[in-house]
Amino acid sequence: MAYAKVMKQPMERIAVLVIRVWLEKNSASGLRARITRTADVATHDEIVTAAATVDEILAVVRTWLDTFETT
Repeated sequence: MAYAKVMKQPMERIAVLVIRVWLEKNSASGLRARITRTADVATHDEIVTAAATVDEILAVVRTWLDTFETT
C-alpha cells in the first residue's frame, strides 16, 4: 500500500470584529455600541468594549486593524 505525503499548510490567521449598535432615547447622543473582537480566532480570546460616539467606535476599529497588521 502506498502512502501519499500530506503537507500541512500554515494556519491562516483570522481576526473578527462585530459591532452591535442601537439608539437610546434618554441619552445625550443616543448612540451606543458593543464591540466584540479578537485578533486571532484560534486563541478564543475576546475583548468586549462599549462605545457611545462614532469617534469611539472608529478608534476601536482602527486599533484592532493596526494590531492585526503588526502582530
